[in-house]
Amino acid sequence: MVAILSAATNWLLFAGLVMGVGSLVARWIFVPRAAGAPPEVREHLLASAGRLGFAAGVVLPIAVALVFLRQLVEFRDPFAPWSEDAALLLTGTSWGATWGLAAGLSLVALVCYALTRIRARGAWSLTTPAVLGLATYPALSGHASGTEGLRGLTIPADILHVLAAGAWIGGLAFVLLAERGWRRSVADRHGSLLPTLVPTFSPIAIASVGTLLVTGVVASWVQLGSVGDLVGTAYGRLLTLKVGVVALVLYLGAVNWRRLTPRLDTEAGQAALHRNATRELMVAQVVLLITAVLVRTAPMGH
Repeated sequence: MVAILSAATNWLLFAGLVMGVGSLVARWIFVPRAAGAPPEVREHLLASAGRLGFAAGVVLPIAVALVFLRQLVEFRDPFAPWSEDAALLLTGTSWGATWGLAAGLSLVALVCYALTRIRARGAWSLTTPAVLGLATYPALSGHASGTEGLRGLTIPADILHVLAAGAWIGGLAFVLLAERGWRRSVADRHGSLLPTLVPTFSPIAIASVGTLLVTGVVASWVQLGSVGDLVGTAYGRLLTLKVGVVALVLYLGAVNWRRLTPRLDTEAGQAALHRNATRELMVAQVVLLITAVLVRTAPMGH
């Protein structure tokens, strides 16, 4: 039960980060790139970015709070009061200081995302550093920070890994959210936003995948003692499973890019890409779930 709660907590944290980074990609890349679109399209894209971001803003404080609860249970001294253990964890450990910063940033992100919903001036500019700061939390509290002598490599690589995953998966979530909202917002509205959004998303996805591959190789090289550890250790087997599921996501993305994108000028092509992109997003959630378990599994030497 504890293992299931731990995995669910990490998945919630990663899902929140993915949505948060995806909302920033939407606000600062998708919306400006749609400058030539009709005003109602730009307004819809900005509103969709706000909805995705607000979902992240709600999820992140909950996930960060659950991380603390999990850590407190593991840190717990059965002969001391809960309040004493909590105070010691917060004020007497480096983990507590890192968590406190993440908790503060998650609350700032929630408030700022709420302000974006009412179009408060400067809200997105305040949200951006809060979310980017939160994106460093997995690296500062996970395996990357435990690699003696290599933190200068592993921590930046892990941060880039989180940002790339957020840009790819979160960006895809935004595309599907915006498309679904556009079709449902007015009963008699026809057409699709996919021909507008997909050409912007494709280079983001390609750059993100390249970054994920490079940073993933770095993490594997650091955490695994040999190739045999991929099948000889629990960490390695989970990593192998993750790579296999990522390969399936990449395949679905490649189908979207190479086979379905050229058909976006037809309704059949738009419907096919929407279906396949939805599958891609669903399988990507499996990747996040495996990652949630992986980060709680001790690699060799840890």
